[in-house]
Amino acid sequence: MAVSRPPALLQALWREMGKFFNDFQVGAEFTTRGRTITEADILQFAQFTGDWNPVHVDATHAAPLHGGRIAHGPMFPGIAFGMLSQHDLIDGTAIALKDIAWEFLAPVHIGDTIRINCVITSTSPHPSKLDRGRVVFAIEVMNQDETCVNRGTATLVIQTGEK
Repeated sequence: MAVSRPPALLQALWREMGKFFNDFQVGAEFTTRGRTITEADILQFAQFTGDWNPVHVDATHAAPLHGGRIAHGPMFPGIAFGMLSQHDLIDGTAIALKDIAWEFLAPVHIGDTIRINCVITSTSPHPSKLDRGRVVFAIEVMNQDETCVNRGTATLVIQTGEK
């Protein structure tokens, strides 16, 4: 059975926050607030994925390689989408992720604070479904030193608000 809203316990907190397809303009730029990466983030991701590589979970092993433990690279596309949702861009209006290309440019350590810079690079209405269109996001994950640690593009299908 498909669920369109969160469970009853969370419904009081749930609201459609995202922008609709027609609200996205090519060239529009968005920057999220910061989020500090914690040891708990890394351990939970290791638990969820089964990736217990010692560069992520063993300080002694990671110290000579990276100066300390580093976060898993694949965490960041998901964190980026979460931060874009919290920034009132895609939460409740995104229908699907159609494509993603991602680069991992520099390690992210426990205690680093990241933010997301995003630019809309293209939009296109669906050729036959009036209730949706595609939006391409160019995404940069920046650390507290203004270093781009990850970047990528993502194509999302976004509701138009039309029925």
